Amino acid sequence: MEHELRAAIQQGELAIHYQPIVDLRTGRIRKFEALVRWFHPARGEVSPVEFIPLAERSGLIITLGNWITRTAACAAATWPEDVLLAVNLSPVQITAPGAELGVLAALREARLPARRLELEVSESLLLDQGDAAAQFMGVLAAEGVRFTLADVGTGDASLDYIRRYPFSAIKVDRSLVSGPVMGHSHAAIIRAVADFGEALGIATVAVGLETAEQVDMVRRAGCTLGQGWHFSRAVPQEQVLHLLADKQAALRRAL
Repeated sequence: MEHELRAAIQQGELAIHYQPIVDLRTGRIRKFEALVRWFHPARGEVSPVEFIPLAERSGLIITLGNWITRTAACAAATWPEDVLLAVNLSPVQITAPGAELGVLAALREARLPARRLELEVSESLLLDQGDAAAQFMGVLAAEGVRFTLADVGTGDASLDYIRRYPFSAIKVDRSLVSGPVMGHSHAAIIRAVADFGEALGIATVAVGLETAEQVDMVRRAGCTLGQGWHFSRAVPQEQVLHLLADKQAALRRAL
């Protein structure tokens, strides 16, 4: 499997799809998150849940991560200037020596302004590799790169991390939004996270939105951005401009 993944990177079996993140007040697309896909010639589509951990264990995540950032940045350079690119980085990738230089090189190659890139990091990275993360984030933040903290609402230290690091957005943990039952406790946690974000002047993103009821709940709780199948699945690059040009009215209706 490791050998096949290495070959897939070299032979073009991997592709980047882009899922919109939508302003819950206006319906406008504010950014797209880059999501890697592996289309194996024999196995069919291989889930990232299967091959990303493999890439991390084998060290291939450095090569894969640099390819994702570079490819997505080149794509984002063709989008309207007010649309951001979000990329989810592996903790292994972030803590590699010179990781920040790889990101800056990708931006230069793509001619994408640093302010249009938003990197997503996990709480586990800050917990386990706080010094390395601070170095990585400090260098890139000074260049204008933005950061999002993922999975907020389930960890004990999330709110403290938001104060200590240069985050411009926080993502509400999917478990608080998705599923058939969203109780008062979930709504209360989301509202607390959204209030904290508003007080600090940063966006709150609700992910995993699949129904109009979920969208209404998170919007009333104070979330400013939303992401999920209710708005759109992740689409190939050739459909991004179509989505931006022709789907805005439909996205507004979805609110």
